[in-house]
Amino acid sequence: MKREILLALTILMGLSTAAWGQTKLSLTDYLAQVKSQGTNYQAAQAQAEGYEKQSHQMDLTYSPQLLIGYNHLDDQSQQPSFLSTTRTLADTAGVSLVDKLPFGPSISVGYAFNDLNLTYSPQLIALAGSNASEAFISSYYQLSPVVSLSIPLVKDFGGAQTSAGVKAVQYGLESAQKLSAFQRDGVLFNAKVAYWGLALARAEVDIRKDTLDRNQKIWDWTKHRVARNLADPPDALQAEASVRQAELDLQTALNTERSARLNLNRYRNTATEEVPEQLEALEDSLAEEKVDIPAKIPERVDLQAIEDLTQEKKANYDQTYQNIYPDITAIASWRGNGLDPNFATANSTAFSTDHPTWMLGAQFNLSLDVFTAERTAEGYQKEYDSSILNLQDKRLAVDQEWRDIQDRLADVDKRLAMAAEIESLQKRNADEEKNQLALGRTTQFQLLSIENEYSLSRLSRLSLVAEKLGLLAQAQWWLSTDKGESK
Repeated sequence: MKREILLALTILMGLSTAAWGQTKLSLTDYLAQVKSQGTNYQAAQAQAEGYEKQSHQMDLTYSPQLLIGYNHLDDQSQQPSFLSTTRTLADTAGVSLVDKLPFGPSISVGYAFNDLNLTYSPQLIALAGSNASEAFISSYYQLSPVVSLSIPLVKDFGGAQTSAGVKAVQYGLESAQKLSAFQRDGVLFNAKVAYWGLALARAEVDIRKDTLDRNQKIWDWTKHRVARNLADPPDALQAEASVRQAELDLQTALNTERSARLNLNRYRNTATEEVPEQLEALEDSLAEEKVDIPAKIPERVDLQAIEDLTQEKKANYDQTYQNIYPDITAIASWRGNGLDPNFATANSTAFSTDHPTWMLGAQFNLSLDVFTAERTAEGYQKEYDSSILNLQDKRLAVDQEWRDIQDRLADVDKRLAMAAEIESLQKRNADEEKNQLALGRTTQFQLLSIENEYSLSRLSRLSLVAEKLGLLAQAQWWLSTDKGESK
């Protein structure tokens, strides 16, 4: 049974090794697959771009609007007096340009057109006699250019409330955009870690396989010595136990490698667990992963998102506080009036100063529940105060995290140099111990112990390489300045 297990492991290792060597998948190519196929990355990218586009929607608040209208009227309703018309035909049209200015006023410029045709009752015409055509105009144009202006004098003075409302929406969307961009770059960071995790898992499988081969040879050699009475049976049992332990370690490594394959495929939206490509060696990735580490990190994108969120809270407070003030609005308008059966004459008169209509006024509105408005504003004030404290905490956290990653990078370099030296020493020690065993100057137990220590030193160094790669990728993620703007 033990032999069958060993044979199955050997076959599985052979299949895995063959599968890994079909095609080469570089880290750059894998990240390209993540960007083009990964739903997680594409979702965050689409969300960042969507928020960026949405952030411009409040620009429409100050965009001029063109209003055009037209109505045709045919009124043949019965009238209570013969002095009224029996039929009215009217074509009414109007065009106006309306705009809210950033500093508060609202202005409207328009032009009204009316073409009226009136039918009078026969009794009224008969009553007028020969002067009916002069007394009653049956067809005429009524034209009016109109200019109006409204200016808030207290509430929304200078456009304060409108501007605060615009900023609140814009800052909120910009904050969401930056958070989405930060999360999108985090997907790339996690994808890199998944790639290196699989590379490390496969390297561990190779090391565990090599360890198993070494232990198997020692076991075979020990069994021959026991058979010839050159060694005691416990020596063979000890060697067999080392082989079984190596088989267990290999099986664990194979399970870890399978999980790493699933994790890698997740980021490129592949449902299967197979990864037939050969990956870059960790040492090759480390040689290519170049990141300049500044002494002080620029404002991280997620920190900028918190800053925008704080500005949103302030804008919400400013907008709500305006509700405490009374709404006093000054209104002024001028309207020209032209009326004549001839269109050109009516139009000329409308734009002259002969028959103007002037209007000046003011409108006063005051909420009688001022206390509720004050309490509401105070609530927004508290929310803004809280956001300031959260921003201060975030700034401190970002600075501490950056100092920590700098310290960890310096530390991992030291440990990596030490691990490389230990691995070299352990390899030399293992080679020398095998020679000593051949000469009968040591025991197979001693050799097994040294072989296992050599394997562990190899794994330790590779784990540190993967750790350094993860730290460099994390620093690259935090240094990213791409906020997801549309190209």
